[in-house]
Amino acid sequence: MDSLKETEGHFALRRCILKTLYDFFRAYPFGLAELRTLDETCRSDPEELNWNIVYLEKSGYVELDKSMDCPPYVSCTASITAKGIDLVENIQNFDIKFNKLS
Repeated sequence: MDSLKETEGHFALRRCILKTLYDFFRAYPFGLAELRTLDETCRSDPEELNWNIVYLEKSGYVELDKSMDCPPYVSCTASITAKGIDLVENIQNFDIKFNKLS
């Protein structure tokens, strides 16, 4: 896979993760989404999901529980942070940050 296509794929996955967590937050404000559900919703695989969701955590957009008992995932559950909510709700910045192509 060439570098541009690979980058576009990562941006699409990150958009999907944040949008899915945002929608989950709106439905269940104190709830935690399972990474398995994110994987299925975003049509990813554990390896791709793991490093992309850790990137989003390091960026301050999501919080992961620190349980190591969820193989093949790095965490059992995730939630969106206030910073993540603000990004998703600012559609222009969200599109710029994650290169919406469609």
